Amino acid sequence: MSRTQTHDLTTHETDLDQLDRDELAAAAEQYARTVQESYADSPIAGVELARIDWKASSQLCRSGAYCETELDDPPAHTIVLSYPGYRAWGWDRMTGVIRHELAHVVVNEQFGDEVRPHGPEFRDVAESLDAPMRGEEPIPYRYKLFCRRCGSMTDGLYQASDRTRNPWNYTSPCCQAPLQVETGEGWR
Repeated sequence: MSRTQTHDLTTHETDLDQLDRDELAAAAEQYARTVQESYADSPIAGVELARIDWKASSQLCRSGAYCETELDDPPAHTIVLSYPGYRAWGWDRMTGVIRHELAHVVVNEQFGDEVRPHGPEFRDVAESLDAPMRGEEPIPYRYKLFCRRCGSMTDGLYQASDRTRNPWNYTSPCCQAPLQVETGEGWR
C-alpha cells in the first residue's frame, strides 16, 4: 500500500492539523494501529502496539520525533513526537514521521542495540512501511536574531529567552551592534 493510500485511510474531513499535544499523541497511537493493519505484510504486524507509550513534546524542536526502547522482556517503547514539528508541518507530513519511528520500534525489537539506528536493517523496515528515511525539513525558528547594522541573521531560537525579550542588552558577533528580534513563521 502506498503512502498516499495510507494517508487517505486516516485523513478525514476532521481537522487533524489543529490538535493539542494530548490529542496528537492519541491520534498517533490510533494511526499506528491503522499502519499495522494497512501494512500486514511488514514486520510491524508482529509488534504489540500496547507496549508503545506515545507522547508529544513542546520542547522537541530539532527533530520530528524520537524513539526510546527499554530492552526488557518484552521491550517497552516511548515515541516522543515534536509538537512544534507537527504545528509546522501538519498531520499529513507527521504521519511519515510516525511511520519512521514505528520502523525504529520494529528494528529495536528484532535486533536490540546491535545495529546502527539508520543502518540496512532499518532501511528495509522503513521501506516496508513507506516511511521516509530522512526527517522533515528543520522546524523554522520561532525567533530570529539579526544584527541591526548589517542585517545578518546571527541566531535562531525556538523559545523565548532573555536575548529575545531584551535584545538591546546583547550585541551581534559580526558587527558588535545591537540585536533586532523578529518572530519567525515556525508555529502556526
